[in-house]
Amino acid sequence: MRRPYCQKKSGLAIALGSILALGLFSLPSFASNFNSNLRQGLPGRRISGGSRSIGTACIAHPEQPIIALMPESNLGLTISARPTFWFAMPEVHQSKNIEFGIFNQNEELIYQKTFQPSGEAGITHFSLPETEAALAIDQEYRWYLTVICDPSSRAEDLVVTGWVRRITPESALVESLAEATQQEQVALYQDAELWHETITQLADLYRNIDPDSTASQTGTVEQQWNALLEAVNLPQVTETPFSNQSNLGLAVTLPASSHASRPE
Repeated sequence: MRRPYCQKKSGLAIALGSILALGLFSLPSFASNFNSNLRQGLPGRRISGGSRSIGTACIAHPEQPIIALMPESNLGLTISARPTFWFAMPEVHQSKNIEFGIFNQNEELIYQKTFQPSGEAGITHFSLPETEAALAIDQEYRWYLTVICDPSSRAEDLVVTGWVRRITPESALVESLAEATQQEQVALYQDAELWHETITQLADLYRNIDPDSTASQTGTVEQQWNALLEAVNLPQVTETPFSNQSNLGLAVTLPASSHASRPE
């Protein structure tokens, strides 16, 4: 199995010091980091195809796919034991089910959960619950998210799939993060090529913009969000709003499937 990027040897504390000295947060150059992993890309699918049968249509607007918010390499690095995954979801009929699962490097299904759709389109996320075992360090895990259009024919599923790898953070990063603001943390995570932390922190900033913020502050966060998506070649998501029910885990949880799905 190919081994992806290990954490960079960079002067993170120096970088943070420069940010603080300037007294401002400049827009990170996302493209220079996350796209550097392209040479180590893994097989995956960031954008779902369409259901082959009109009779099993399961989304309100068939032209709108599921989009996994991931780098083009299909690999996301994280320092979290239970990372958060982000998706741009179409309006899924509430009579259908959404399934999320993770396989370890031995292709063993280690986690699977089924959700009832909220019936709302928008950007949503899912975090592995604290009750689940932590991801092992320096191992690749394959995850998938699928809309089950026809339970009797899983070939009709709408599927996105990718990979996650947990790494050990450098001590300089840990020290810098402890002193950083939320916006400064985005730059630190981005510099360390930590995809899951970068997008989660930036999404939290974007979703929770203080209504009393100045137009320039609000605009900067929006620019950062758009720049991140454009850097990984997902500009079509920049106009997608966040779902009011933004966490898949808030949906009604159904029993897991009795057999392991293996989306490709």
